[in-house]
Amino acid sequence: MKKNLLVLLFAIPALAVYSQRSKETNAIAYLRDYNETKDSVSLRKAKENIDLAAEHEDTKEKASTQVTKGQIYMAIYEANKRAQEEKLMNIADPNKRTFAALQNTPTAELLTAYKAYEKGKALDTKGNYTKELKNMANVAIYFDNTGRSFYNAKKYPEALNAFENAYAINGNDTTLLYFCATSAALTPDYPKAVKYYQKMIDAKQGFGSSYSALMNVYLSMKDTTAGMDILKKGRQTFPNDMNLVISETNYFLRVNKSQEALNNLNIAIQAKPADPNLYLVRGNIYDNLANPKDANGKDLDKPKDYENLIGLAETDYKKAIELKPDYFDALYNLGVLYNNKGVELNRQADKFTDQKKYEAASAKANEQFANAMPVLEKALEVNPKERNTMIALRQIYMRMQLQDKLKAINEKLKG
Repeated sequence: MKKNLLVLLFAIPALAVYSQRSKETNAIAYLRDYNETKDSVSLRKAKENIDLAAEHEDTKEKASTQVTKGQIYMAIYEANKRAQEEKLMNIADPNKRTFAALQNTPTAELLTAYKAYEKGKALDTKGNYTKELKNMANVAIYFDNTGRSFYNAKKYPEALNAFENAYAINGNDTTLLYFCATSAALTPDYPKAVKYYQKMIDAKQGFGSSYSALMNVYLSMKDTTAGMDILKKGRQTFPNDMNLVISETNYFLRVNKSQEALNNLNIAIQAKPADPNLYLVRGNIYDNLANPKDANGKDLDKPKDYENLIGLAETDYKKAIELKPDYFDALYNLGVLYNNKGVELNRQADKFTDQKKYEAASAKANEQFANAMPVLEKALEVNPKERNTMIALRQIYMRMQLQDKLKAINEKLKG
């Protein structure tokens, strides 16, 4: 009796191992049935069985167990996604319906599938499951598409999470790296944005734009030193990159380094002579240099080269309008330039005690107001609701005693 009892005691672990292996076998059978019938009960039983097998000490380190778990959880995710699509049949556009379904489908099962496949791949030292493990690529595609659906919906934190999972699976995909970086910047999750943009720079991806983007992230973090350091590195690496030239120009404009900004704009205009924006910005710099103000916005004395600066600003504004006739900003700035020059000439006229000299100087001022009027009227045609333009025109109409036009502009302002 004791001998038989001893045999039975040793037989129990073998039965336990067999039981766990049968769980995997059952899971495979239920998954096969689900794939043929789409019976949700079979899928549920497949999950129950594989969960037990994947947790047990005797089977969790088997490649077959983990690969089967990946297949089952992938099937669960796909079933959930189909269910969401069926709920959204009221959306006529199939692409919009798919994107909406992706946003509504939880990705926990998808992530579990990836982890199981990853573990199965590590355990499959003999390459017995190479074909089945190709499904990992589909997991990455699902995460990628989910990320794009959230990104298009401007739900950047959710997009970042999905893109990061896709990138973890497919780290060689440069597009995924870009989306990780931009989603992180827009979330905003600045530490992650720094991480991914730096990866892009290290991979020589995006050229100068990656440096510009990383600089902007640092500036958003109020880390000007790091921002300028990365910009400097970018300019050294890509000295002719216009994104970097313009980024550096914008920085110079922010910190009132006008001459440095002008130097860069000259380079940019040589490279892109048909870009009206560049002429507008350069004209605005000349304009500001000609009409300096203190920190409180109070007018300072005009510089010695006032006339030259005004002429340069006028030339650039006109060039911008030549390239883009309906360019509101250029039209408005040119009109204001003429108006301000008229105000300055009028101020000088007031200094004369001699009536003839006063009238001559006042006539020159009126010439500038007359120049400003048609340009501002054109600006108002382009942007009919812009109140600053209306106010500037009202002042000119009053000065030139154009009663009909004054009445009309007053009516516009009331509206």
